[in-house]
Amino acid sequence: MKFIKWIWRLVVSGLIFISLSLTLTSPVQLKVDSTAGLVKNSINKVVDQSNNSDLQMGVSFLQDSGIEDTLLSQLPKNIKLQTSYQGLNKLSTNYLANNKLTAADLQLNNDTQQEQVFNQVILQLVNEQLRQNSSDVKQAAQIYHLIYFLLIGFYILAIALVLFGKKIAIIPLILAAVGSYGVLSYAAGVATSSLQQSVYSGINVSLSSGLTQALITAIIAAIGCLFIKIKQDKE
Repeated sequence: MKFIKWIWRLVVSGLIFISLSLTLTSPVQLKVDSTAGLVKNSINKVVDQSNNSDLQMGVSFLQDSGIEDTLLSQLPKNIKLQTSYQGLNKLSTNYLANNKLTAADLQLNNDTQQEQVFNQVILQLVNEQLRQNSSDVKQAAQIYHLIYFLLIGFYILAIALVLFGKKIAIIPLILAAVGSYGVLSYAAGVATSSLQQSVYSGINVSLSSGLTQALITAIIAAIGCLFIKIKQDKE
């Protein structure tokens, strides 16, 4: 009987670990419906924010001559970027250390000259927005670090409690699973709204199916925790 108990506890612990792994590694996706639209909008914003008359005249020349459209036609039609809880933790760590983001931080390709020009425009715009909201961004990054390690701590605590057959294992498990999904859902909504207003209207941030699978796996594990509780109550 004890052997069966331990097998069941290991199964439930394994489900919790799978939920943790999916939560940390499943991507949050950023999609841009039109690369050309994003670049045009970004260039206009950079020019508007700049007092450099030469830059403004240069951009006007490119637009009037049609060169801009020729360059834009060589870019991919749309953009798809992705990160995860782990990726966001690394991103925020790099920002706190350097007070700016790089193409590598945003996983932007620099394979062609057109992509390099595009990346410079995007980075300038992103870093300018971050600079203008530096104190809020740093505070948000620090809060994210706390949430990140708290999330991992809750999952590990749930696994430990399950292995010891404790009835309260379900509490940190539900807090971690529902909390992590809720935080990312809220963050994705806020990011979409903010990016559409400040950068480009065709940007959308969404959660991948892996995060939904993480939540479902955690719920199944929670049911397993309840089964452990029922068995102990009978004994």
